[in-house]
Amino acid sequence: MRVLFLNPPFHPRFSREQRSPAVTKSGTLYYPKWLATAAGVAIKNGHEVDLLDCPAAGCSVQGVIDRISGKNIDAVVCDTSTPSIINDINVIESLLSAKRSLHVLMVGRHVSSMPRETLAMSTALEAVAIREYEYTVRDWLEAKACGADLCGVDGLVWRKPSGEVISNSPRAPIENLDELPFVTEVYKRFLRTPDYFYGHSLWPLVVFDTSRGCPYHCSFCVYPQTFSGHKMRYRSVSNVADEFEFVAREMPEIKTVMLEDDTFIISKPRTLELAKELIRRENKLPFDANCRADIGAETELLSTLHKAGARLFCVGFESGDVEVINGMKKNNDDRRDAKYHEEAFRFVRRCRESGIMVHGCFMVGNLNETPTSMEKTLQFAKKLQPDTAQFFPIMVYPGTTAYDEAKRRNYIQIEDWNAWLTKDGLHNSVVTLPNITHEELVSFCDRARRSFYLSPSYLMYKVKQSLKDRRELQRNVKGFITLSKYLLRGSQHQEAMRSEDGSPPSTAPRPSSVGV
Repeated sequence: MRVLFLNPPFHPRFSREQRSPAVTKSGTLYYPKWLATAAGVAIKNGHEVDLLDCPAAGCSVQGVIDRISGKNIDAVVCDTSTPSIINDINVIESLLSAKRSLHVLMVGRHVSSMPRETLAMSTALEAVAIREYEYTVRDWLEAKACGADLCGVDGLVWRKPSGEVISNSPRAPIENLDELPFVTEVYKRFLRTPDYFYGHSLWPLVVFDTSRGCPYHCSFCVYPQTFSGHKMRYRSVSNVADEFEFVAREMPEIKTVMLEDDTFIISKPRTLELAKELIRRENKLPFDANCRADIGAETELLSTLHKAGARLFCVGFESGDVEVINGMKKNNDDRRDAKYHEEAFRFVRRCRESGIMVHGCFMVGNLNETPTSMEKTLQFAKKLQPDTAQFFPIMVYPGTTAYDEAKRRNYIQIEDWNAWLTKDGLHNSVVTLPNITHEELVSFCDRARRSFYLSPSYLMYKVKQSLKDRRELQRNVKGFITLSKYLLRGSQHQEAMRSEDGSPPSTAPRPSSVGV
């Protein structure tokens, strides 16, 4: 079949695939990694594939319609997210109005968590895929191509012509990740790498995984709970090293690889084996990776990783308060919580000694948060002194225990999925705690961001870093230009949350005019 893999129009530079989908204050834009991997599987199975990332390319709904018409597309695989779901359904309805014979499959974390609720939002919707969807898309395309019954497609929830909604058998997670094509091959074929930017990484960059799954059960973390699960699955060391070599050879413009594993260092022996293989192959590509602060990484391991190319770890430090850490189930063993911050300081110190930078992620608004614990988080961030930091209000998504608990306690009183964003597409928490409103959460993050980035010691550190390394100078200038306007005016939360006449925002769906 001729199939379009679509990241649909919404806010410009809206990142659906990041853990908290939004337009970011640093200008970060994620690759459509899952969508591109599924496209690679479809190519491997003989389909005529197109891939279009509208927020990156600046493509409108009419542009998508024209592309479908021009390439005579038969089917669309459409990515979604919680804050964009109303817009995404409106986009699909527009595409189907233009071409009634189009087959559409929706994928992503929101529809994975709420498949029946999503199908109930529009009679135009035909089917959604649950969790990891590469092989579900493959089998759906095969069934559509030959007119087979969809009952045999594992991982699919779909609507019969009669209107009855059917939930097929769940699909088992992919065990042999080496079966999947290199996602970077798909990027090279369809995407412009300069369009994508991570505030903490050298630019241009590419993103891929070396594993799937995470053994930890953090209440807010969306991917393990809705997509990849808690069982670790690894690509072989040689397969990962081969993709590094592919990028170095075929994409010479790339300055950094971002490893988007849920948590990079889980198995220390395997991580060390990968590092040694990259060293053996004389890897010259720096890489960044998601990591935990309490993995107990020794200086020897970190130093070996640095020699292999490790440049920066992106770490979810979350909170400066032990009780908040305990409440979010950050550790599988509550006895570790008391030592969590001690381990965090040790990890940052060892990374610094090994030549590896740290990007710190800090979150406020967890269900046992207090104004005092929020201030502890800000002080914790400033004492840790990571290379860069982000402060964001908790974003609870369907399918997570944090969302379920917030609903149970009546902390979420907004039913409109649009409310997960401000009018400009920025993060907007919908959680109101007994002693902290969601407006106060957003305002605190604005203040914390200013306090961290505008401190004289941090500014001096960045000047020295930029003078020492031209690559870091480029990153710092590019990131700071985008971030500076938010440091000055914040998220403009009050303006975004109120209509022109000063009344509270409506919970009615906004029309999907963005990008049209």
